[in-house]
Amino acid sequence: MALSEKAQATREKIIAAATELFYRNGYHATGLDKVIRQAGVTKGNFYYHFPSKEALAIATLDWQYERWSEEIREQVFSQRIDALETLLNLLDYMADRQKKQHEEGQIRGCYFGNFALELSTVSPAVRDKVNAVFSSYAALIEALLRHARKKGQIRESVDPGQLASVILGQVEGAILLDKARHQPGNFDQSIKFIRQYLETD
Repeated sequence: MALSEKAQATREKIIAAATELFYRNGYHATGLDKVIRQAGVTKGNFYYHFPSKEALAIATLDWQYERWSEEIREQVFSQRIDALETLLNLLDYMADRQKKQHEEGQIRGCYFGNFALELSTVSPAVRDKVNAVFSSYAALIEALLRHARKKGQIRESVDPGQLASVILGQVEGAILLDKARHQPGNFDQSIKFIRQYLETD
């Protein structure tokens, strides 16, 4: 049954509050009382929408994925440029987000990667959701690489699927190192390496 406008607004408030708290403090360090208090709702409101903290976590992953996808559509894919440059711009855009977090005082890393680290061994539902998100990102990178190869922008010998997995792993690893060191440098180095690899004849 579809939610009323008021109920939908309440649900969105809860998800927005939880996303902010999970991203800033982590899943385990964030109690539901904190989420309820920040969202400004009652416990009854909360449990009407979410039967458990795990269900809330999955909802925030969906919400964050939708927001992130909309951002890259507007900021990256709206430009009329070729596939290779689109991929490189996507990586640059992600690096800029990391730098902005550093300027704001806290490198939070990748929202989805953070959940993988905290919950992948204890919550199959969260693990499956994170895997779906990463698979979507890998598919996006692979599609750009396939188009770039078709246009002769990268070597014919490149396997787009394999390279997409490597790029995603490289990026996620760099994000994690930047978060650990609280310095946005590894991401830039990773992008430099990827760019040099792709642009080498």
